[in-house]
Amino acid sequence: MSDWQVFLQDQPARALDRIAETDRELFILVTIALTQIGAASGDPVDEWGDLRSVVLAPTVTAEIFVNADAVPPAIDVVRLVWLVLD
Repeated sequence: MSDWQVFLQDQPARALDRIAETDRELFILVTIALTQIGAASGDPVDEWGDLRSVVLAPTVTAEIFVNADAVPPAIDVVRLVWLVLD
């Protein structure tokens, strides 16, 4: 049995807390992926400036908005989707 958990706008932090409680390894993967999306990773963040869908881990995807005008570029997680595998 599996279940989709969708967290919108101000809820991604809650999603990360729930993932951490359930699966520590998945939490680490998601956290690393989130910290690597940025100017330091070499990705063309300054050219995005819009909404993007990204895969953070095998069972976690997110929609992010990159504000290219911010210094350094700011990344907001708009939606986080987690496929919970039971």
